[in-house]
Amino acid sequence: MKKLFAILLALMTITSCNANESDSPQSAPGESGAYFNGKKVLVAYFSWGGTTRRMAEAIQSTTGGDIFEIEPVVPYPSEYTPCTEVALEERDNDARPAIKNSVENWDEYDIVFIGCPVWWHTAPMIISTFAESYDFSGKTVVPFCTYAATFRDETLQKIVDLTPAAEHLEGLGTTGNTSGVAAWIERISAEWNASHPDSSVIAEIRSENIGGTTLFYDLNGLPVSNPEAQKGIFIARDSSGTRKIMR
Repeated sequence: MKKLFAILLALMTITSCNANESDSPQSAPGESGAYFNGKKVLVAYFSWGGTTRRMAEAIQSTTGGDIFEIEPVVPYPSEYTPCTEVALEERDNDARPAIKNSVENWDEYDIVFIGCPVWWHTAPMIISTFAESYDFSGKTVVPFCTYAATFRDETLQKIVDLTPAAEHLEGLGTTGNTSGVAAWIERISAEWNASHPDSSVIAEIRSENIGGTTLFYDLNGLPVSNPEAQKGIFIARDSSGTRKIMR
């Protein structure tokens, strides 16, 4: 009876290879640089049965970023029950399974999506290996996961906890349906853009302000004498017209 209960619990906490196999990425191919003020995006993921891979591909398709599969040196068992047993042993022993590949040009990426299935209430231990293999200082991490029934929030939080040096944006967990990926990326990109102004826009404000040909106002219509020293949305007016500038 106890063995049966353990198997049933595993079915609830580790995403199976057959879960939502018919789902495929719904997002149209994205244009590189269309999100996150044109910063370089990496989508790193571990997938056992293919469900998380499809979600990673949907994110990559939407953002136009690069994709990287986290692959173990020793593959996990292809059969479900043996895989759950290995996953549980790794979790209980705080293991760090080796990864056979590495990210090229790591320093070039500003936004790093990290995704995995839910295994035994949390992220698989190979995600810990990945997180400890790179310096996340100055980067923004976006967690995502796929799950069979529960422990979505715990798994997203685990990815956040594993990357304390990074900034973090709202994560996404699904049972495999990728239809909400595009809207999620639109939302978090807008949030990131608001707090990380485009350097070209700052340069535009600087050059125009020095030239004295542009007047700046806040959203209440009050003059702004030094927009470089402030963050927010400004109204710029000159001989060419009126426009919004965000920094």
